[in-house]
Order: sequence, then C-alpha cells, then structure tokens
Amino acid sequence: MGERAIAPLGHYLDGPPQSFPHARQLAVRLLGLVGGPGATEVLRALLSRHDLTALSPVLAQSEYAVKDEVVVQLLRLGRTDLGEEFLRAFRRDRLPAAAEALARCRVAAAIPDLIEALEDDLLAERAADALRRFGADVEPALVAALRQRHGESQATGESRVSRRRRIAAATLLGELGDPAAATPLRWLLNDTNPAVAAVAAAALAAIGPAHVTPAQCRAIVAGAVSPEWRVRARCQEAAGSIGAACVPAALAAVTEETTVDLYGVPAPVERASKRWLIAFMLEHAGSQADVRAALFGCDPVLLAEGLAEVSAPRAAADVAALTPHPDPLVRLAAAQALARLGGAPAAAALLGLADDPVRRVRTVAARALRALVAAEPDLIAAARAAPGRPGSRWRRWRLRWALTRAANQARRSG
Repeated sequence: MGERAIAPLGHYLDGPPQSFPHARQLAVRLLGLVGGPGATEVLRALLSRHDLTALSPVLAQSEYAVKDEVVVQLLRLGRTDLGEEFLRAFRRDRLPAAAEALARCRVAAAIPDLIEALEDDLLAERAADALRRFGADVEPALVAALRQRHGESQATGESRVSRRRRIAAATLLGELGDPAAATPLRWLLNDTNPAVAAVAAAALAAIGPAHVTPAQCRAIVAGAVSPEWRVRARCQEAAGSIGAACVPAALAAVTEETTVDLYGVPAPVERASKRWLIAFMLEHAGSQADVRAALFGCDPVLLAEGLAEVSAPRAAADVAALTPHPDPLVRLAAAQALARLGGAPAAAALLGLADDPVRRVRTVAARALRALVAAEPDLIAAARAAPGRPGSRWRRWRLRWALTRAANQARRSG
C-alpha cells in the first residue's frame, strides 16, 4: 500500500498502550519500511507521546519497548538530524536504542548522561558502546568520572553503582589508548576496592604494555578472580596479554580463599577462577620449578579441572611435568590435555603414560598417541626415544608397532 498505509497505521498508534507491545512494535516497523516524511512525522510524534511514569508498570514496560523500536526505525531511515529529540527520549525514558542514536548523531551534550548510565544495569553496555563511538571526545569526561564518587561515607563506603561507573570509565580509557590518560588511571591503583584498582591496572597495561609493574600484575590477577564478572573477564584478558610477568602474582593468588566484591564485602574465590589460575600458570610459567611444586600441592580434583582448560600448545612441557603426579585423576587429565596440545613433548609424555598402572590412563594415552602420530608422522621419533617403565616391554612393543603403522599410513596418504 505504500504511503496509503501511513494514516491508518498512525491512527492505530494514536491509541492507548497495550499490555503486549508486539502489535504496536509491528506497526512501527511497517512505518519504517514505508519511509518518507509522513512516516517519519508519525514516528517522531510517538516518541514523545505517553508519559511512562503515569502508566501502570505493565503498560509502561510495553510502551517502553515500542518507543525503543521507534528510535531504531528513525535511525534506519537515516534521521541523524533528530539528536535533540533522541537526547530528550534518553533522559526521559532511558531508551537503550537512544544511546546508539546519540553517538551516531554526535550529540556531545549527551556524554555526561551516557557516563551516568554506566551505573544502570540495563543501560551500561549500550552506554559504553555509545561512548566508544565518540572516541577521543569522551576522554575528559571519563577522566573526571574516575574521581567522582557518591554514596561515600565512613559508615557505608562508596556505593556499588558508583564503583561500577568508575570501573567502566577506566576500561573505556584503556580501550581508547591515549597515553595522557595514564596519570589519572594511576590514581586508582591504590583505590580501596580491589576491583577498581584491578581495572585501572588493566587499562594502564593496555596503554603501555611495555611498562607493566609487579604491582600492576598483582592488581590484575586480583581482578581476575573477582566476583564481578565484568572485572574478571577484563582482567583475565589483560593477564593473558601480559603473560609470564603475571605468573608470580597468580602463584600467590592460587592459595587465597577470599576476595572482595563491589560492596567491599569479602567473598569466596569461585572455583572457576581457581581453575583459570591453574591453566594460566601452565600456559605462561615456562617450566618454573616453584610453579610446578605449587601445582603438585594443589587439590588433585581442582588441578584436574584446571588441566581441562589448558589450550595453548606452549603449555605442553609444563603439562608433561605433571604426569608423575600420584593421583590418577590428574594423570588422566594430563593425558587428555596433552592430546589437545600435541607436539614432541606431548608425544614423549603420552608414551610414558601408556605404561600407567591405571588402565583408563593407559587407554587414553595410547589413543591420544595414535591420533597425534597419525596427524604428525614425524612425532614417531619422539615417542620411540622416550624411556619406558620396567616390566612393560610387551605393552610398549605393541604400542610402538601401532604407532609405526599409524605413521606409515599417514605418510602414504600424503
């Protein structure tokens, strides 16, 4: 119907909000597909209609989704000239799509509102994406946000949402990578909350990766086991990019049982975080004797779970060093990890595990060896050179025969 549909769709949207938004959202999408000045005017009018605070919670939530769709369609129609209206919609109704619209319209006046929205659980990610789009223009406001706290008193301390805003601001400054932001970020390294200090250290590492200090590494590893998932993910990524310099801090952290959440309340270190510490040390330690001794002293079940998360081939030598572990669960996990990692150290260690007293370990090791040799026939030399245990000559002979056959078949197949 084209433009003939605009009037009836507008008449329908002039009606009251509904408990379910789907029909009204569809009408908005249809107007976006029709396009043209008439459809745009209907959408603009709908953006400012209905005070959500005067509606019941159900109707307000429904119309909230409809208004968000209005912003999406106006952007789809290329109406980047409506920046002031998008800003009013963001301030009044907190529409997530309006955050992106403000960035696309380059409404600089919206930057303080977007930084404030970093405290909102529903808007934080969209606000952060919008601030990234502004680029270097947001840096002064982000630097100012680092020192702005609210809810602070001797009795209660800083509020959780205030800390979350400062964490998000520090993360964005690290992503922008401007060396001028390094000085204000260093202010946060001594923050009373470890999560804030951790994200600041990670941001500094992103800005100047060649000048990471041991104190920064300790803060980053502390953040890598934080109960706050955003902080944990950011710091684990930063530790992975730094590598071996964070191993001593990880070695100290693997024995700790508690950390601090955003409220400043002690919380137990999650088991998943301890598994990450073990996998991180195996992938970055580089055969350090103290790391190997600490891993041997870990809970065997936890160590086996950490081995299951190792994925970097450079960890093969360190994983191979764990094959003499007295617990068969750890030896089994080591065999499975070596099967994934591959290489000459893995082949030699797997040949040793093929003589293990536990049948399941022997089976997994032998199967992994055959798969490795079939994929890389030259590994047969490393497997043959590995010494065997006394009393296992017949089993070793059968395995070497099977490996030789697998290697020959792989060479013949090209």
